[in-house]
Amino acid sequence: MKHIAIVTTVSLLLAACSASRPQDAGQQPSGRPSAGIKPYSEIITKEAKTDSGLFIGHRIKDKLFFEIPKKEINKDFLFVSRQAKTQAGFGYGGDEINSQVVRWELNGEKVFLRAVYYAAVAADTLPVAEAVRKANLPPILAAFEIKAFNKDSSTVVIEVTELFTTDIAELGMGKAQRERLRVRRLDSKRSFVEYSKSFPDNVETEATITYEAGGTIPVDNSLSTISLTMHHSMVRLPENKMSARLYDARVGFFGVSQYDYGYEGQRAEQRRFIARWRLEPKDPDAIKRGELSEPVKPIVFYIDRSTPEKWKPWLKKGVDDWQVAFEKAGFKDAIMGVYARSEADDPDWSSEDARYSTIRWLPSEIQNAYGPHISDPRTGEILDADIGFFHNVMNLCRNWYFIQASNVDPDAAKLPLPDSLMGELLRYVTAHEVGHSLGYPHNMKATSSYPVDSLRSWTFTSQYGTEASIMDYGRFNYIAQPGDKVRTIPMIGPYDKFVTEWGYKPILGAKNPDEEKAELQRIAARQETEPYLRFGNADGIDPTAQTEDLGDDPIKATAYGLKNLVRVTDRLIQATTISGENYDNLREMYGQVFGQRNRELGHV
Repeated sequence: MKHIAIVTTVSLLLAACSASRPQDAGQQPSGRPSAGIKPYSEIITKEAKTDSGLFIGHRIKDKLFFEIPKKEINKDFLFVSRQAKTQAGFGYGGDEINSQVVRWELNGEKVFLRAVYYAAVAADTLPVAEAVRKANLPPILAAFEIKAFNKDSSTVVIEVTELFTTDIAELGMGKAQRERLRVRRLDSKRSFVEYSKSFPDNVETEATITYEAGGTIPVDNSLSTISLTMHHSMVRLPENKMSARLYDARVGFFGVSQYDYGYEGQRAEQRRFIARWRLEPKDPDAIKRGELSEPVKPIVFYIDRSTPEKWKPWLKKGVDDWQVAFEKAGFKDAIMGVYARSEADDPDWSSEDARYSTIRWLPSEIQNAYGPHISDPRTGEILDADIGFFHNVMNLCRNWYFIQASNVDPDAAKLPLPDSLMGELLRYVTAHEVGHSLGYPHNMKATSSYPVDSLRSWTFTSQYGTEASIMDYGRFNYIAQPGDKVRTIPMIGPYDKFVTEWGYKPILGAKNPDEEKAELQRIAARQETEPYLRFGNADGIDPTAQTEDLGDDPIKATAYGLKNLVRVTDRLIQATTISGENYDNLREMYGQVFGQRNRELGHV
């Protein structure tokens, strides 16, 4: 499945801390009266519906107020904006629009929300740090008048209604979509806050916004109206930052980069860190002894409520399949799939909540799935990941598997495929997308690692799978011939275990990323003698890093593959048609045969 990342926007969020409602305060902290700042009780009236957590949120009719504790001022928050509900043709609920580090700032009688960037850094103790700060002024995304202080002036109250109901460039619809649809304006009369909830470490706000547009609107181009419900999560970033791990081009990881002007050298040094989850051993001594330890906090993916019941167990298995890879890094039960609780059991749970990583089922004819993630730009720590399954990915799996593997799998000889087989195919897709959400890009070299004839062996394929990494595009075993008893579906392979070991193994005693280099180099050096562990992009330079291929000899592999395509073609009518029905399946599969033929010839 293709890795898809969607990024474009920002926004703000919820309300302030403290469990009880404060009393009146009609003055600024200095004691000087202010015409603009009123007594607390005049702003937060008895009509207010209050929700306490990281901030305190107050809803008074159609107005929303945030009460922000001063202790949260000048701290870093990750601000994530997603589409929660959309019109047909505008993406899907849960699609990420933007993620941004923000910081609240108190300035006289105003509160600013600033965007914070970490592309350029320097240690605070160095003289150059001041120059870096002056060259990287955080832009102000929004400004708010202070309406009131609480009794002891420990919190400030601001109204944020217009933040969500007026057109702010960093919020709502992305720039490209605006231009394509010729968006004219946001109509604040048809835009409103749905709700705002506060939790101990995050605040969640949802608002419906309505645009007037002059372009062609998907599905119904007679409309000039676009309504979207946006969900905004603001999560406090860890004050105890995760130890970053330096990127190595020999090992496949997504990452974050920054120019460190305090790093020793005679030029600006770009430092790149891998994107990974924070995994810390409960028992460091077990790691030292070469034994496994449970993590302090495991990686959890919630199977969303909207997923069809019969597929939920298979998606969970696809997540749990990665446990064997994390064992190579010294962890047991490091990752797991969990079913989201019902709305009745947990009404506050939401797949849009940035605290939860989810796998969502999307009603679409698109034949794909995707596995993005959101990471802390300071360290690369992955904080959230939401995998999307388009409904018609099943059709894609069905077509591939029938064309590539039905010669050796009798369960695929007739369409439709049995649910048990489709479940295994969805399990494979899940594991691939989870890999992206763990920080791993495609490794297109992995399919060229195995000898062609080994892919006709049960002994080999049952142990190693059909490709060295599930992050390649190997698809299914089109090399195996009739009568061969083999594994046909990819599994977590040697490279997947290797990359997890390299990226997630705790290197105890290392005080900074540079002190990890020696151990990481020792692990990476295994690639020299173990070709199954090598990484490569399909960049057009390395002819062994191709997509949709299998085996170390493309000529021999294609010879086997073409023989299978002849056999599949001979069975097409019997396998795809039903007496009295139309020939849509036959037509589609006939096209699939030619597509597979062209791919295999292309490998040669």
